[in-house]
Amino acid sequence: MPTELVATDPNLTHRSVLLERLIDFEIEAGAEFVTELIPTGYLLGEEWGSLPRSAQDSDNGIILISALVAPSKLEPRLALLPPFPIVEPAESNSFSELRSFISVHHTIAIILLRLGHWAVAIAEDGKLVVTKTGSRYVKNQHRKGGQSSNRFRRGREKWIRELFDQAGEAASARFRDYPGELEFLALGGDRVVLGQFLKRVKLPEGLGDRALPNRLPVDQPGRKALDDAVRNAWSYRVYELTSEI
Repeated sequence: MPTELVATDPNLTHRSVLLERLIDFEIEAGAEFVTELIPTGYLLGEEWGSLPRSAQDSDNGIILISALVAPSKLEPRLALLPPFPIVEPAESNSFSELRSFISVHHTIAIILLRLGHWAVAIAEDGKLVVTKTGSRYVKNQHRKGGQSSNRFRRGREKWIRELFDQAGEAASARFRDYPGELEFLALGGDRVVLGQFLKRVKLPEGLGDRALPNRLPVDQPGRKALDDAVRNAWSYRVYELTSEI
């Protein structure tokens, strides 16, 4: 039977670990590799067909690493979805271009938001330099009907607006006072809540329009969640292609 390549589930890999992985590739006996950095809007060949839909059309582009096997065949090895967008395409038979891309200095704003809690931060090159957290009570359930239910709904909407305003004021003040340039906005939390927040709150310098496509996972926004978020913000989703007989 023919050998088919199957993509593993994505492994969230921090850039430091990925750089170490490249060293392992380089010392692999007799191995040669071709690396492609491809901006968004790409179409992959059938050899990458086992990748899931999310990897077939990534807003940040995709990085492909293939092994050169005898006599002149390219065998897919890794597909990487980067945390930051690829601007210029590149292809190389070394890892120099990829290392340069991974090592680019980025400064981003972070907002983590779930009903009841929020956290905002600024991160420079993968390190938190500004943080602020807070909370605002938002009751989730109401079991009575009628007028009581309507009062609860109006009250809950008011609590949510107050939460958004509190988080928005804290974020805007810190982002506006930052002396450098904030390139992107990384968001974490419930997608619907974040969408409602961005509709209500206008962030400085049009930052709300520069949100990264990858939403950061977070259970409850706070200082610990920011530590996890900044690591995830500099991590790659790595798919490894393995042989299946």
